Amino acid sequence: MDLIGIINRLILALADAAPLALVTLAIVLIFRTSFTTNFAQGMIATSAAYVVTVLYNRHLIIHYPDFSVFLLMMVAFISGIIVGFLIGVFIDVVLIRKSRYSNILTKQMITMGSVLFLMGLLPTIFFKADLNMPSIPRFFTENIKIPIGDQFIVMQENNLFSILVATVVISIVFIALKYTKWGLGVRSTASNEKVASMMGVNTKMITALSWGIAGALGSLGAILYATTQTVSVAMMTEMQVNGFLASILGGFSTFFGPIIGAIIIPILSLISYIVSPLIKIGDSDLGIYYKVFVYLIILIIILIKPIGLFGKKIAKKV
Repeated sequence: MDLIGIINRLILALADAAPLALVTLAIVLIFRTSFTTNFAQGMIATSAAYVVTVLYNRHLIIHYPDFSVFLLMMVAFISGIIVGFLIGVFIDVVLIRKSRYSNILTKQMITMGSVLFLMGLLPTIFFKADLNMPSIPRFFTENIKIPIGDQFIVMQENNLFSILVATVVISIVFIALKYTKWGLGVRSTASNEKVASMMGVNTKMITALSWGIAGALGSLGAILYATTQTVSVAMMTEMQVNGFLASILGGFSTFFGPIIGAIIIPILSLISYIVSPLIKIGDSDLGIYYKVFVYLIILIIILIKPIGLFGKKIAKKV
């Protein structure tokens, strides 16, 4: 692969990192406030993708053909994000908070149960026989071509849009975490929930809002990702796995570390995609196993630094 091909692949890798970073931030936000891993994050996001797809393809463009396509798409996008927000709040307020034994293991089991419930509910609500649906329409369909000699650096406008949206939204969340009362509550709850509650922080409101925001972030990531994918029940499975890996790689004890991890993973995939075909065993190369090499590299990094690249050791005084 020549240099121009590598640059084009790098742009695609950064486009893949955009929705992954949103999903990763959602996972970390819940982990820091509820002290559990949300296994339902992918299915919450998938639910939002279904809402957007069905609402746009089967209702809006049929019943409102004279309206602007951009306006109809925005209505569908916002509706999907709201659905993700509401599902996140519902899981925390109704399921987790009302459970008899609300510990870490119980929360994890509730999120696993939510996965099974949503996985069965989505096909029942949205379609009968076909397990796949059309992809969500793109905001932009043109390509930007930059000539370099007799070749071109190609950038899809929709990919640039995804990168821009993810960057802006993540920046807003980080600003909110640092300068708003919600952000102060999140940081206090993440540090010590009991002490934060004793100091007057409404930790229940903080966790509920955090679950809702996490649901909205994951939904936005799924919507951006679904513009290049066929919408299916298992659409976000790999994205959720990579979100957990990015969180572990960057360090669950920070908010920014997992975002860096979400950028590193697609770049590692690109490097492995380029290098693995060069490794030959007999007459066969290892190109088809390039994702395996990515996971092995992450495993080695975690073995060397278990708290993650940017993780902080937490010292507790007794």
